[in-house]
Amino acid sequence: MRKTLLLSMAICALSACSGGTTTPDPTSHMDNFITQLKKDYPVSLAQIAPGVWVHSTNYTLPGQASIASNGLVVMDNDELILVDTAWGELATLSLLETLKEKTGKPVTKLIITHHHMDRIAGVDVAERQNIQVFTHPETPRLAAMQGYPVPNTSVSTLKAPKSRSKVGPVEIAFPGHGHAEDNLVVYVPSANILYGGCAIRSAGSTHLGNIADANLKTWGPALAWVKATYPETKIVVPGHGKGANLSLLDDNLALIAKRVNAETETETP
Repeated sequence: MRKTLLLSMAICALSACSGGTTTPDPTSHMDNFITQLKKDYPVSLAQIAPGVWVHSTNYTLPGQASIASNGLVVMDNDELILVDTAWGELATLSLLETLKEKTGKPVTKLIITHHHMDRIAGVDVAERQNIQVFTHPETPRLAAMQGYPVPNTSVSTLKAPKSRSKVGPVEIAFPGHGHAEDNLVVYVPSANILYGGCAIRSAGSTHLGNIADANLKTWGPALAWVKATYPETKIVVPGHGKGANLSLLDDNLALIAKRVNAETETETP
């Protein structure tokens, strides 16, 4: 009901609808829509270094508690690079409006770290605003197979494991199949910040979460490569929950090894 109301408000604002002969005021309609949008889909922005923020929004699955989802924002001169959308189209629109208000700078580039909805849900909203999108080359296909929003572009040079590519002041890397077969990580050299998306579990995690698309055999080596490639990392930001320093990768490697050992013991006759 709330989504329907907000979408109706958006259409009304954009079309400058009005009743009677009163001169429409599209600015007023849009201001009201944005105010309601931010109220219903609040965004948290936490600055973790000069020109670098973690964005967090919440999503509620039916019958479950609200889930917080993280992404990254990196300043690129007079523009912003967004890493992962919010979990939902309206939440992503709220995120983009909040960034515009807080920084005064437009988002011009979007990096999506894999094809799951908590990363990609707002890609159509971003593309509608002419934001350039960067993904693993398999991400559009995998998203389409799941019926998720499909990015219009990808980065062909990220196809092979251990490949890297630059987007402005940040580096995108494909370590190999881990949480998902297209999971990317993003590194900010100026601040020694590593964003792992869902390839890295949060501090204090006791399990690997959703592993429906994971490859437990290659996930560990992929994270080991990330650790060796970015040894100067000071802050690691996961896709959900709290971050830590580079030791978070060791914790994740231990979780993976524990799960692999458990499955091996189960398979042993």
